[in-house]
Amino acid sequence: MITVIITHKVKNYSDWRKVYDADAENRSRAEFKISGVFQAVDNPNKVTLIGETPSVEAFSGFMSNPALKAAMEKGGVTGMPDVKILSKT
Repeated sequence: MITVIITHKVKNYSDWRKVYDADAENRSRAEFKISGVFQAVDNPNKVTLIGETPSVEAFSGFMSNPALKAAMEKGGVTGMPDVKILSKT
């Protein structure tokens, strides 16, 4: 399993969360299992997701899915996400 940490800013957390929750099917199809959603203490519109995926290739497919891009736009994601892809040693 590969651990992924994604951080991005959103225009409004509440609006983003509704879109995120509605997009569970896309994450499930990509086998991307989120273990936690966090807000920065100093900025509630800075969101970090921590999850696991079976492989880098599976995650790349998820990130390149046009449905994800549409959901991010609808959810008010601003700028490019900061993505860390990690393997446990």
